[in-house]
Amino acid sequence: SVTGIVPTNAYPCKPSAESPHVPSYVVIGATADSMYNRLMTAIGRPDLIGPNYARNHHRVARQIEIEEAISAWTRQRTAEEAETILQSANVPTGRVVSVKEVMENPQIKARGVIEDVWVDKEDGGWNVKMSKVFPLLSGCDSRTRWAGPELGQHNAEVLMGELGLSKDEMLRLQSAGIIGK
Repeated sequence: SVTGIVPTNAYPCKPSAESPHVPSYVVIGATADSMYNRLMTAIGRPDLIGPNYARNHHRVARQIEIEEAISAWTRQRTAEEAETILQSANVPTGRVVSVKEVMENPQIKARGVIEDVWVDKEDGGWNVKMSKVFPLLSGCDSRTRWAGPELGQHNAEVLMGELGLSKDEMLRLQSAGIIGK
């Protein structure tokens, strides 16, 4: 949730029939007083409208009650159903999409937002999909040239140099499987 702004949160929804084991959420940001009233009307909770809920500072004091009411409503609907109902009531709402949905999104594909970046290894390598560098500027080679450091590559620098662990402590953590090598 967003501290001090009620209601603004990602609320749990009923999983979709296509992916019954994947958690599903909808983000609702009814930050203005009129939006809040439309939200409560849309979810059938007019009892949470009135002087005790009129302004954001009133709602912050009742955050748990409000968020539980919204969550109880969203849990009975898929994210798509909740989004359709709330958007028709002019309540700012958006489904939390999966990585797969992002990667398959026609607009993402059309804009070329995702690029393949080569990860070089002694025994070969592979491409990893990453977000492109933005903004794209004419005449500039703005491709990503490096996928990032190896897992654990900076352990000694951070753990010993920044956090003050001894080499023995770091080796103990490695041998215990707590950190990578």
